[in-house]
Amino acid sequence: MQYLDLEMDFMFKQMFGHPSRKSITMAFLNALLHRTGDDRIVDVQFENTELTKETEDGKTGRLDVIVRTNLGERIHVEIQIIPQYSMPERLLYYWARLFSSSLSKGEPYSALPPTIMIAILNYPFFPHETDRFHTVFHIREDEEQFLWSNHLEFHVLDLSQFMVKWKKYRRDVKQSPEWPWLTMLSAVDGRTKKVDEEMVRELEGVAMTEQEILEALEEWQSLSVDPENRYAYEMRLKWLLDQLSNIRGSREEGLKEGLEKGLQQGLQQEKRQIAKKMLEKGYDVQTIHELTELSLEEIEKLK
Repeated sequence: MQYLDLEMDFMFKQMFGHPSRKSITMAFLNALLHRTGDDRIVDVQFENTELTKETEDGKTGRLDVIVRTNLGERIHVEIQIIPQYSMPERLLYYWARLFSSSLSKGEPYSALPPTIMIAILNYPFFPHETDRFHTVFHIREDEEQFLWSNHLEFHVLDLSQFMVKWKKYRRDVKQSPEWPWLTMLSAVDGRTKKVDEEMVRELEGVAMTEQEILEALEEWQSLSVDPENRYAYEMRLKWLLDQLSNIRGSREEGLKEGLEKGLQQGLQQEKRQIAKKMLEKGYDVQTIHELTELSLEEIEKLK
């Protein structure tokens, strides 16, 4: 069975952002948010179900998932495989827009719902601060750690770090409720067209006892073989690969320019040191200028 990559935002929106797959979305959110018992989400209303039609160049609208839960919360989920600049500020901005848009004119501030941002990334978000694959953020008082408000909550899930933990500490990873879903997101790499067969087997094993995972696998298979869906997926994949190629090209060009600039600066510094020694030995400025190619003005400043 050939599966399409769920890390691709187009496929992610198809799987988790469609009303016909509401039960999968609720199971997915409950696992990511570690919701159990009375805190479980038992119903959601999708706020942006449209899928912008893919064009030949792969461009489309933002393919995120926004739902309102039976608990009165608004949850915004997005997946990113291409590193974004200023990501913390970007997520804060989207949270602020979603939070403020919840209040209609004339309504009291108490009507604002708790608003949760979930960012699923395929690169480290805080590489120097933590090696955990799931981090959670609130606003808390610095010393006593009590909450400012329960209306703000951020979750960051790093699939690259999940893969590291999966390979090294699989038994520990399986203690987390979100692991089957993160395995589903990580099992296929659309960029290399590789499928981690071991991960797929793990999921098939879980599906034997967990109805929600079985349903998700069946829907994943169905979406992966649909011809129209595959075409849109390929267009989106092509566009994203082009973006990654452009990013790599820009980085390589930047490194090359930086190296050339550094070499040039080093050469100029060496020329100034030679000129200074020549001045100390009594060489005239014109001779130094001819030998080092430094400007007369720059040589005068070395005196």
